[in-house]
Amino acid sequence: MAKKKEGCCRKFMKFLFSHVGLCVLVALYCVAGGFIFRHLEQNNEQQICYDSRNEYVPMENKTLSQMISVMTENEGNANKDVMTIQLRSILETFRDNSIAIGYGGDICGDYGKEGGPPYKWSFPGALYFSVTVISTIGYGHIAPKTFWGRLVCIAYAMLGIPLMLLCLANIGEVLADIFRFIYSKICCCGCCRKKDKTKVVQIKPVAQEPNWNNDKSKIITAAPPMGTSDFSKIPPKTPDSVKGRSDDGKPVKIIPLDIKSFNKQQELANRSQQVRGEPMIMDDDSDDEDDDLDEKKITVPLTVTMIVIAGYILGGAMLFGLWETWDELQSAYFCFITLSTIGFGDVVPGTDFDNPQQTAQLILGAVYVLFGMAILSMCFSLMQDEIIAKCKWVGQKLGIIDKDDD
Repeated sequence: MAKKKEGCCRKFMKFLFSHVGLCVLVALYCVAGGFIFRHLEQNNEQQICYDSRNEYVPMENKTLSQMISVMTENEGNANKDVMTIQLRSILETFRDNSIAIGYGGDICGDYGKEGGPPYKWSFPGALYFSVTVISTIGYGHIAPKTFWGRLVCIAYAMLGIPLMLLCLANIGEVLADIFRFIYSKICCCGCCRKKDKTKVVQIKPVAQEPNWNNDKSKIITAAPPMGTSDFSKIPPKTPDSVKGRSDDGKPVKIIPLDIKSFNKQQELANRSQQVRGEPMIMDDDSDDEDDDLDEKKITVPLTVTMIVIAGYILGGAMLFGLWETWDELQSAYFCFITLSTIGFGDVVPGTDFDNPQQTAQLILGAVYVLFGMAILSMCFSLMQDEIIAKCKWVGQKLGIIDKDDD
């Protein structure tokens, strides 16, 4: 039972830190952050409305009484310039205090109701805030105001930023490999195709070797079987022939004929003659290393990666331009500031709370940011490979780096 639990834990951790697992983990982390920050900050948002209204109402009444007093004092005065100066001073003070208080005239009791003011810390708003935290964009258009909200934000960022960076690194490598494969197969038009490992070799016949099939004079033919009458024709053995001596008296070494070895040589010669005129297919294993080197040499030019980044920014500019009624420059400016994680916060989507599509815009904006960070990570990986390859090429041309060095 313990071994099964240990095996399940290993499988779970392996999936958790895989590419799909990291994406799912980041998405769930953002969703969890949306719920947490909404719970911590939504009630406080309504309480801030009540507090600011309680400060604004007395100030408004005081301003009104001051204006009535000035008008009463200067009722019979023919010179209206003094009264105008006093009233302008009162109104300027009222304006500055109203801005400092931050009360927008909302009915605080109608927060979240139909026709009432919407929550900034709704779930889409809190989700978008969570994405800006872990992606280090940090617009600053909304921020936690409570003690626990700020404390949780610190802990959330400390765990979420490394997780986001790990996910972007892994997803960036996978997307870079996919894009490099597509570029090599489609854009290169087959110029980076692998070499054919099979070679057809034509073996030419050698003129010095004997032709076993045609030269019948060298083939030893078997003698016909001898009959009983032929044994009488065999000459009688002499003492010299028995002892292995020739007619001139010199010793002769008699070597028996190996019939099996002779037949085997004859068979190999015939087989060699059959294969002699046919091509032979050989597997060239020496090209394996060359093929690997060719695959490693495939890099995507910087212009292509820059076109991908520009295309994604322009696509986002068109999308947010339709949603927020921004002009082209303002939309492209927002997309670049967002994807580069600068995040000034001067242009932020989803701030028009009267728009009924605000929830969908905030969620799709969060998806655009997450996917855009992955695309940017992919492009940075491709650009890094291209720059390293160019530096190696320059070093080889200058003689600083040997061609054999990796």
